[in-house]
This record gives sequence, C-alpha cells and structure tokens, in this order.
Amino acid sequence: MHGYASAGRIAILDHARRRMRERGAVLDDVQRALTSATRCSAADKGRWKLTGRDRDGDELTVVIALEDGVVVVTVF
Repeated sequence: MHGYASAGRIAILDHARRRMRERGAVLDDVQRALTSATRCSAADKGRWKLTGRDRDGDELTVVIALEDGVVVVTVF
C-alpha cells in the first residue's frame, strides 16, 4: 500500500472526492495519510482502512481497495 501511494498510483472514486471536499482534504493529504499510516485494518468487501496524518498533521482515515494501485473509496 505504501509503495503504491508513494509512487502516486492512486485513483479516487467520486464518493471519496465528495468526502474530501466536505473535509477540506486534497490528494496530497490522502497520499500523506496513506504513506504515514500508523493503523491499518481489514474492512468490508476486501477493503482496507488506514489512518495516518495529513499535510497539517491532522488524523485522516482512508478506506481503500487494492487493484492496479490504490483505489480510494472514502475518506473521514
């Protein structure tokens, strides 16, 4: 996961884009949260829930699916 995120292999679903706008997050925040994740757990439907820090050092949780890279499903 860290490798995909570090390489910029991240796709953002429309739902996640809406949640990012609601929370004032940008792609760089999501990428930083993924590469700095300190918590990771399995979620429903083969997805993963990761929590890391965004650009401002605030906690950001990202739910992803691993396909041909990281697919961001939602952000909170």
